[in-house]
Amino acid sequence: MRKTPVTSKLCVKCNRVLPLGDFYPHKEWAMQKYRDAWCKECAIQYCKDEETLKQYCYENNREWKDSFWGSAMKKAQYILAGDAKYINPKTSPDKKRELEVKTAARQFFSMMNLSQFYGYVENVGQDGEYVADIQPDEEMEQRERQLKRTYNPKWGGSFTEDEIKYLEDAYSQYEEDFVLDNVNTRDYARKVAKASLNADIAEDKMRRGIISAGAYKEAQKIFDDLSKSANFAACRRKPGESSGFGSLGETIMRLEVSGV
Repeated sequence: MRKTPVTSKLCVKCNRVLPLGDFYPHKEWAMQKYRDAWCKECAIQYCKDEETLKQYCYENNREWKDSFWGSAMKKAQYILAGDAKYINPKTSPDKKRELEVKTAARQFFSMMNLSQFYGYVENVGQDGEYVADIQPDEEMEQRERQLKRTYNPKWGGSFTEDEIKYLEDAYSQYEEDFVLDNVNTRDYARKVAKASLNADIAEDKMRRGIISAGAYKEAQKIFDDLSKSANFAACRRKPGESSGFGSLGETIMRLEVSGV
């Protein structure tokens, strides 16, 4: 008799039973229904810096890589390049570092579930109270779906499930910070998200010796050029927001026009 699919699980951090969608996917952890042991809310609330992210990775059977944190920090610096508080000469180095770390922690989660970046590590034993409900044939089908590339008209290309999740998370972040109220600004935000994805994948391939440093630098330059472009000045910042690309884009546009 086929088992009834499980649609919820317990968060071991807050002890709440939540829908599976409230947990980050974990491609190897069958005993946790292929999800993290912590819910997304606990992960985001707890993880504010490098050390708390390391603890999160340890308790959720995720491999920690210093290079992965370095990538998140680099992204944070680009995002903060237009932040009024960050670039203010009166802001102390300690406060700037605090802003970098907080932003990098947020970027870490937007990058985390790319299959190219994290590996399964059995930090926590598999003899917990949860029982796997995915049968071997279902496991195979699930992994094939994750690796299969399908054309997505919204993103104008073929992507895996993990890559689409990355793109959607990145775009959602832009929507939180900016008013994307016309076709041009929405298309441009999608271009920046895709460039960010390509740069992250290229960096990982370079570290593994698959592509040259020159190929990685080319992908990174495309992201850098798009993220610093004056085109993002067209995106009005939402009230109360001070981070992101808009302020930098506006600054560059004014420099290009006035030279001041």
